[in-house]
Amino acid sequence: MLNTKFEAYKLRRELKRIGKEYEFKRPKQNEFKEPTKQEDFIVKLTGIYHEQNSYIKNTVNSATQQGGVVQVRTKKVPMILCLYDDAKFLKTGDIVRFNSKKYKVNGVVNIQEWNIISDISLEVVDDGIST
Repeated sequence: MLNTKFEAYKLRRELKRIGKEYEFKRPKQNEFKEPTKQEDFIVKLTGIYHEQNSYIKNTVNSATQQGGVVQVRTKKVPMILCLYDDAKFLKTGDIVRFNSKKYKVNGVVNIQEWNIISDISLEVVDDGIST
């Protein structure tokens, strides 16, 4: 049997020890439901930044090769580990800024479906302007 209070306590302890505060915002929409440059504050939460490895596989075929050449490379996926209750207000497309970069929320995962821990998947926004 899982002691959910103990699991939440362990995460809270680590968040107090090494966690960092992140402020999430959501782009405002105009009358046509298009995003504008203005942003609304959504939530401020404490989380632990980490990265996950993702693999990209490219197959290059040419007329002279039978099977093609397979190129595999790793790509880092930025993520923030936090309490489930803090992240339940987030939606895909919300914005967070830290380390002079702008990140967009790709999704929020409820770890083990315990409703205790969430992992926020992020994507770096490359708009050509440093924020």
